Amino acid sequence: MRIRHWIFAVAASSLVMASARDPTGRVVMIVFVTGLGEAVFGTAALLALFQTVGALGGAKGLAAQAHALAATSAVLVAAAALMAAWLFAGAWFVSVTV
Repeated sequence: MRIRHWIFAVAASSLVMASARDPTGRVVMIVFVTGLGEAVFGTAALLALFQTVGALGGAKGLAAQAHALAATSAVLVAAAALMAAWLFAGAWFVSVTV
C-alpha cells in the first residue's frame, strides 16, 4: 500500500468515528451497512439463482432435473433467510442504538 492509501484510510475512519458520536450518525451508518449488505446478498443470490436455473435448463434426465430444482429451491430459501436475518439484525441494531 502506498502512503496515500493509508492517508485515505485514516481520513475515512476519522470521519466514521466522528459521525458515530451522535446517535443520528450511528443510525445512518447502521442503515448504510444494512443496505449495502442487502445489495451484496441480493446480487449473490441472483447470480446463484441464474446458475441453478441454467442447470435446470441444461439437465438431461429426470434425476438431473430434480437435482437442479432442489438446488434452485435451496438457493431461494437460503437467500430469503439470509437477507431477512440481515435486515432484522440491522433493525435490531437501530433499536438498540436509539
